[in-house]
Parts: sequence; C-alpha cells; structure tokens
Amino acid sequence: MIIGINDLNIVREREEKVILGTGTFDLFHYDHLRYLQMAKECGGTLVVAVKDNKFAGRKGKGRPIISEEQRIAIVDALKCVDYTLLVGVEDNLETMLECDNDKQREWLNAFEKVFDKLRPDILFFEGNPVLQSARDRASQYFGFKCVSKPRGETISTTEIIQKISESNK
Repeated sequence: MIIGINDLNIVREREEKVILGTGTFDLFHYDHLRYLQMAKECGGTLVVAVKDNKFAGRKGKGRPIISEEQRIAIVDALKCVDYTLLVGVEDNLETMLECDNDKQREWLNAFEKVFDKLRPDILFFEGNPVLQSARDRASQYFGFKCVSKPRGETISTTEIIQKISESNK
C-alpha cells in the first residue's frame, strides 16, 4: 500500500515490528528483489522508502530512468512489501544530527522525518560505507537496529546503464 509520510505513525501504532528499507529502485533488477526479500525475512512489517525523482536524480545525468510513480508502483506490487512511500531531499539540506560529509547530510535530510514518524525497529540497508557513521548516529538517536545486506553478486543499476552504454558504442 502506498502511503504518505503522515501515515507512518499509524503504521507504527498498528504493527508490532517494523522494518524500513530504502532505495531508488531505478531499472528494477534481481538484486533489488533479493534486498527486499531479505529485509522482509527480518520478520515484521516491511516499509520501503523509495527516493523521489529529485533525490534519485542526484545519482547522475539522465537519472532516474524510470519515473518515481512507476518505481514506487513496482516496489509496492511485490508481495514481500507491506507499505511504500516516496522520500525526497529538501533544498536546505538541514539535519538534526551531525554529518561528516554532503552524502550523509543528503541522506539524513531525506530520512530523518521517516525515522522520527515511523520509529522502525530495523533499518535494512545495502552497505554503503560513506553513510555508516550517519546510520550509526541515526540508529542511536531514533533507537533502531541497523542490519546490512552486502552487495550481491548481481549487477547494480549504474553498472547496467554502463553496460548498455558500452554496447551501443
């Protein structure tokens, strides 16, 4: 079910254990599916925060390839996903918590409100080391456990785009 940020406290009140997954999910592929299935295997209600077009556009020129409406619909249609919502970055990039770099500031700016309203028990994520200290601070402040899924042996969306680009040369 697609919900808004203001519905997150209702999810928290209804559900015993809440897992939060996040991502862009541009050019949805097998590793995306495994990530979400593994998040659900933590046991509980899986809420997935999908990055909006503006946030996803920070990945590079021409991104996202698939619109936010289509990306959230794809993720929401998966049987392992209970709730989805769009998240974005505000222009001012203000955060409640301390940041070591701009990537952390951007990430916290987008997700602090989600953490505050949802109060997840688990943040399930793929291991981006640049964000580690921000995740640790958010975990301590908002009281959730961080569970990491290492990058799979499959290919990332960026690598898929590169392969397509190279094959057209």
